[in-house]
Amino acid sequence: MLCPKCGKEMQSGALGPSQKGLIYWARDEFFNSKIFIFMTKRSAAKNGAIIIPVRHGLINHRTKAWACEDCKYVLVDCN
Repeated sequence: MLCPKCGKEMQSGALGPSQKGLIYWARDEFFNSKIFIFMTKRSAAKNGAIIIPVRHGLINHRTKAWACEDCKYVLVDCN
């Protein structure tokens, strides 16, 4: 699939749980190689995951994301 922002090929993956306040994205192959995934931020990054901070909005800005409510496609800004 092409990225709607830059037009480059996007990688297939999924979101997984990590430390409190984080979720992460990793390629499908990573999830297929594990039975249960619950990682620290460091081990997730070491395995090529993209860390997605879930900020609460009280002392940090909330994590920016866009969604199509029709097709349920979500884009998250991880920076």
